[in-house]
This record gives sequence, C-alpha cells and structure tokens, in this order.
Amino acid sequence: MTRLAKPSRRAREQGGVAVEFALVTPLLVFVLFGMIDAGRLIVAKLTLSYAVIAGARLAAVSSTTSFTTVQTAVAAAAPLLNISSSAIHYQIGVGAADTGFAGRTAGATMRVYTAYTYTPIVVPIFTARTVNASAQTVIQ
Repeated sequence: MTRLAKPSRRAREQGGVAVEFALVTPLLVFVLFGMIDAGRLIVAKLTLSYAVIAGARLAAVSSTTSFTTVQTAVAAAAPLLNISSSAIHYQIGVGAADTGFAGRTAGATMRVYTAYTYTPIVVPIFTARTVNASAQTVIQ
C-alpha cells in the first residue's frame, strides 16, 4: 500500500494567504475610494467658497450695474462645479434677496451666496449632499 505524501507547510499556507487577501482587499478598496470621494467633497467646498468670495469682491468694488456680471464671475471661478447662474444670489443689507443691485450704496453690506449639490462618483453608497457657501463684504 502506498502512502500519499503530506503537503508541505508552505503549500498549506498559500491557501490561507489567498483567503486573507480575498477578505481584506474589498475593505481596503472601499476605504481608498471613500478617501477619494472625501477629498473631492473638500475640493468642491473650497472651490465654491472661493467663487462666492470672488463674486462678492467684484460686486463690492466694481461699478457694474448688472448682477449677471457677478454671476458670470462666480461661475467662472468654479468651472469644475458647473454652477448655473440661476443658483447664484445676492442680498444687500437686510433687504430682500436678489433686489436692488443697481441701487447699492457705499458702506452697505453685500452678501453673495450659492449652493451646489455634490454627488459622490466613486462610492455611490453615500448620498448626495448640498454644499452651501456665502461671502459677505462691504460695498466701497
């Protein structure tokens, strides 16, 4: 009667390494892509903040009488976000939103604000979030 050779210790361990790799890899990939999406969210927030600051500054120091110039500047400052002009608003002092731009006076407070809906691409389990930004300045 012939006896079968016992597999070596190294051969038995190779199967264990493959199982561990199969269990750990999806978790590591999920964490990696989650970090990528978190980074994209932070970039969207910072870009949106910069855009409304640029718009508020333009509204405060320029002699333009049309808010569409400011809306164009805000949208141009955040080209990757594709913000529509209709999503960019302003408020002078404590007045109603989007009224009285041509009649603004020196010393009044000007607030430019917008919202952007961030949708994760890499990890779709996370829900879409609205990122808000506003900038306030004093009209010169």
